[in-house]
Amino acid sequence: MGIELRRKLTTEEIEQICVAAQEAARLHLLSKVSLKRVSDLDVTVEAEGDKPLVLYVDIAVELASGSDDMEPLVDEATASAFSAAEAKAKELNLCLDTSA
Repeated sequence: MGIELRRKLTTEEIEQICVAAQEAARLHLLSKVSLKRVSDLDVTVEAEGDKPLVLYVDIAVELASGSDDMEPLVDEATASAFSAAEAKAKELNLCLDTSA
């Protein structure tokens, strides 16, 4: 997934995008799995560069019991994180208008 940015982002804008992505991934996971079943959850979003800005999303989740395959859910949460990052960039009016 990629979006064209208008300009180089400030540190604050990058932080806002990363936080939005992290929160979206965490909320998605916890909407599908009860917090009581989760023994460990770590969502990390890192940004590299400025224009282009590259985001890395790393999600590690461990259940207290059961051996459910979490990979599909982690993939969904990762997609949710990238969607939230794109939405935040649009909200901050950082994206080029490519609708022409």
